[in-house]
Amino acid sequence: MEIFIWIILAILFFLLEILTGSFILVWFGISSIVAAVLNYFKFDFYTQFGAFIVISIILLVFTKKFAIKVTPEINKKTTAERLIGRNAKVVRKIDDKNIIVKVCGEEWSAYAKNNVDIGDTVKVCGIESIKLIVE
Repeated sequence: MEIFIWIILAILFFLLEILTGSFILVWFGISSIVAAVLNYFKFDFYTQFGAFIVISIILLVFTKKFAIKVTPEINKKTTAERLIGRNAKVVRKIDDKNIIVKVCGEEWSAYAKNNVDIGDTVKVCGIESIKLIVE
């Protein structure tokens, strides 16, 4: 009966890996398959569980660098933070310091540190609340 538990665990780990893409759960799925094979050859539960733990740890340790390389980096910056350092074009002037700029195809409210005119190119140097700071 335990072999079915190991097989169900393996399937569950593989399905969760597909859903999360973390490249970690696949190793637990492989370890579950090894434990199921040990069960098939009539090893006791403690040997199966021990093999599951040991193989999982070995696979996690030795494949960490590979997993980091193939897992895409998640960029946690907000859209506005990605704009810092980019050039923007002044498209509208509200007053001496408050302007509307176009950067990366989008219009943003901005605060100008220096006096600027419509058509000037400015550089985004920061963000405050929902306004870009440009110079």
